[in-house]
Amino acid sequence: MVRMRHPNVEQEIEVPEISVTHYERSGWKRVDGQAVTGQATPVVETAAAKGRRRSEEGN
Repeated sequence: MVRMRHPNVEQEIEVPEISVTHYERSGWKRVDGQAVTGQATPVVETAAAKGRRRSEEGN
């Protein structure tokens, strides 16, 4: 898990290594050994909701 913080969010989060690029594109930065202030909140991965994707038919 990688600890990250965002300039507009008080609480830090922990994300899987594979997700770091996605979060960096959204403005999150790695903490990388800096002094940590407060507890990080783990990000919970959940399955996508059924029926959220548009079908190829009808577009």
